[in-house]
Amino acid sequence: MFIKPKYKKVLFVPDIHAPFHDNQALRCLYSFISWWNPDEIFILGDTIDFYPLSNFEKNPDRIFKLQQDINEGKAILYKIADLAPRARKVFIPGNHEYRLERFLWTKASELSGLDGLKLENLLELKRIGYQYAPQGRINYKGTIIKHGDIVRKFAGYTAKGEFENTGLSGVSGHTHRLAVHSITNEAGHFQWMEAGCLCKLEQEYMRGKTPNWQQGFGIGFYKENSRRYNIQAVRIINGKAMWGGYEFL
Repeated sequence: MFIKPKYKKVLFVPDIHAPFHDNQALRCLYSFISWWNPDEIFILGDTIDFYPLSNFEKNPDRIFKLQQDINEGKAILYKIADLAPRARKVFIPGNHEYRLERFLWTKASELSGLDGLKLENLLELKRIGYQYAPQGRINYKGTIIKHGDIVRKFAGYTAKGEFENTGLSGVSGHTHRLAVHSITNEAGHFQWMEAGCLCKLEQEYMRGKTPNWQQGFGIGFYKENSRRYNIQAVRIINGKAMWGGYEFL
């Protein structure tokens, strides 16, 4: 016996890192959105890399291109919004977005109060149709949705750490790894997902190394009027995502 209950289809979009995004991975995402028609979309942070504002050594060819980088990130957010106009969309900032705030506080504090320099205004989130979650996390039907602040060595290890830190199910980005950690204890059944990334796997600071990163994104099914849910990872390999008997490219 099987039934088809009413549920919310939720999409989790991780670590784009514009302008270091992977266009083929994003095309997979766009194709999936068009087909799946999600009810809710959570952008998990590090959508914009804010490379010129980092504290690391920087390529001088890129340090004066912040507006261009922001424009590329906004174009991606607009594209997602156009593909899912009826979906509720939430933007959760990550540590790379916080580079802007840190730069203003430490090097240009006199400008930090300008409305035009607030992240949500620079990215035109309200105009595009995104709710902004400045606290960096959302509790969605008992599931914690956040960018993440734990990094452990292997896929799934960070998910385990995030669960141990919160005691709840959740979804996070940040690690660029893709895994679902499942837990059963006296309190019930739990899942935490690391949602992968949509950035290029070849970055200048990883030169000479093969990063232990996985491209992909996350999806969730949340039964209406209930705390029942299931979260799953959708992996992108060689520019193709496979799920539900289909390929998305």
